[in-house]
Amino acid sequence: KQWYQRRVRVHKRDLFSRFRTHPTLSEHLPNIDTVLGCLSDRLEQRAEQEGVSVTGVQEVIEELARQWPSDRLQVTPVLKFEYIEEAESNEFFVPYIWTLIFSQSTLYWDTSRITLR
Repeated sequence: KQWYQRRVRVHKRDLFSRFRTHPTLSEHLPNIDTVLGCLSDRLEQRAEQEGVSVTGVQEVIEELARQWPSDRLQVTPVLKFEYIEEAESNEFFVPYIWTLIFSQSTLYWDTSRITLR
């Protein structure tokens, strides 16, 4: 249990360390560190009491999200992103959209007759 908890903490730090020098994202890292620290503390408490399972981790995340006091985070500028469409974006989007339609639709599709070009 303890090895797992330490591994999670180290993994989380390594994951976000490359953003510490990013001009836009670095402002948001103190909030991310605060949330991850609190999450790690709650997971440690849970592990000591009853162990940690995938369901248990999900429950801790949901509880933390419901109970999180808004004053614990620093106010940061709103992140803005810009989408730049590629010249041949249909080469990705058309097969992707048809895959979604095929997998999520309640209609019957004869897979032997489907051809994407």
